[in-house]
Amino acid sequence: MTNGSIQTKASFEFIHDESSGRTRIVKRRTGGLCSVSKPYWDCGVLGLQLVNPTAGLFSGDELGMLVTIGDKAQVALTSPSATRFHAMPKGQAVTTQEFRLGEQSWLDYWPEIVIPQKESDVIQITRIKLNVDAAMVFFDSLAPGRIAHGESYQFRRLESRMEIIYDGELVAKERCVLSPESGRWPLLVPDWDVCYYGAIWIAGPQASDVVSDLQADDFSDLRSHHGASLLSEQLGVIRIISPNSLLLRKATLHFREVIKKHLPLLQMNFRKI
Repeated sequence: MTNGSIQTKASFEFIHDESSGRTRIVKRRTGGLCSVSKPYWDCGVLGLQLVNPTAGLFSGDELGMLVTIGDKAQVALTSPSATRFHAMPKGQAVTTQEFRLGEQSWLDYWPEIVIPQKESDVIQITRIKLNVDAAMVFFDSLAPGRIAHGESYQFRRLESRMEIIYDGELVAKERCVLSPESGRWPLLVPDWDVCYYGAIWIAGPQASDVVSDLQADDFSDLRSHHGASLLSEQLGVIRIISPNSLLLRKATLHFREVIKKHLPLLQMNFRKI
């Protein structure tokens, strides 16, 4: 353990209250690397902002988060600012997040972008378990560094692992290791100085219809590139690359509107300026 590092295990449990017809948070454990905003409802969905008080991760930090969403509960989670991986001359940080979705539940997970800064070294592990008829839109995005500070592809190492299990079946498993020292950033486009990345995962009975719309979408005026794939009848993903953060945001918000036609619970207003 690095001196001054923080180890945090955060957990949240949400249920559907039959008497009120609303989702409630019944268990909340925070502290250290994770705190939360006051919950609020919008269009029947309970919204919550996850806040990192240290404004990022440092060497030796470990953040574990478990989110349990009960049957019929409807939850939207976001973050108010970018997640930063700070310089780590020695050691690394680890973040693990697990999401468990009950039957007919809903998750809208839409955090701000991850920014790996110079000399950072981080492992990110994500595991998502969905019961039958659960639905989800799960977004993650990555910057190549602190571009405004002249940093691009100067992090030491970034490893990302993801598993998605739907109704007991493993439908997606990914592992990506990025290390500029071992080769150039794999996401390069001619005439682009840098490349920003985003992925939107769509899970649930409507996944195939959503992916069909995304594949047919006219994307030409957004100045980005994308590809949509259906991995199973219940899971699809759209991946986006853009030459800067503003165009990535424009593209992802555009696709959010396309997805919303099939998943009306994607109406959450995250109350960001």
